[in-house]
Amino acid sequence: MANSEITPLLSNATASSSRNNSSKKKDNEQGVRQHLLNFTPLQSFITLLVLAVIVLGSVFLMIKYTLPKDLPEEQKPWLKFPRTAEDVQHLSIILTTYLANHYYQVLVCFIATYVAMQAFAIPGSVMLSVLAGALFGIWVGIPLVLFCAAFGATCCYYISYYLGHPIVEKHLKDRIAKLQVKIDKKRDQLFFYFAFLRVSPFIPNWFMNVASPHLDIPVHIFFFGTLLGVLPNTLVTVQAGVTLAKLASPDDFTLLTPQNIIMTIVICICLLIPIILNRNAEDPMEDSEPSAGEQRV
Repeated sequence: MANSEITPLLSNATASSSRNNSSKKKDNEQGVRQHLLNFTPLQSFITLLVLAVIVLGSVFLMIKYTLPKDLPEEQKPWLKFPRTAEDVQHLSIILTTYLANHYYQVLVCFIATYVAMQAFAIPGSVMLSVLAGALFGIWVGIPLVLFCAAFGATCCYYISYYLGHPIVEKHLKDRIAKLQVKIDKKRDQLFFYFAFLRVSPFIPNWFMNVASPHLDIPVHIFFFGTLLGVLPNTLVTVQAGVTLAKLASPDDFTLLTPQNIIMTIVICICLLIPIILNRNAEDPMEDSEPSAGEQRV
């Protein structure tokens, strides 16, 4: 009898303690952000620059001491960040052999590089996606790039949330205000609308990463909307990488094939369908207009 009375008390005490810890954690996070909000744009920029140097420097050192060093002289210039299709092809030649015995080392280096570039909005992820197709194939390359793109973008989301407000307020305030009006009109279809913005070429991805926390877009919608929104581009670039690995010359390489263009258009239409249907459908909870007879009564 005594044990049955004590157990609920212990359970209630544990639940209360858990709620208090959660509340304290939220208060601490808000306190940190409130302190960072008082930074000037220059202070925020310097803090962001220091963070970028630490993260990118760590990734560089990891790559430097992980990837192969005993290369033939003619292949040493090939070991660099890929900017063109030729760079991707040369780098895939080097890493394909190394991949056979050091698969997870190459995989970790790829993830770290991709996520770091997304987190700090550094251009170049397209050729990394092509490299993923050339190295890992389509079945590993697609989920790998989707994860890196969504996770890296989410890191950028939080960096902007904590460090970016003074800079955003100074340089992007007008653009965010215009987009805020459109997003507020689509709050009831926010997931599909956000995914469509990711697919469409009208708003750069870096801008959506930086602006989203200041547009009151929840992080779960941001993450999964990004996963869906970058899917067309991922399918195109990873498939291109698989094709590039088989080509004799990178001069034959192209991303804008009719098949890729049609596939992107179809996915955009599919994302727009829920928004269009919701806009045209009548709200079942809304009272209908009274008839003329009802108005007289």
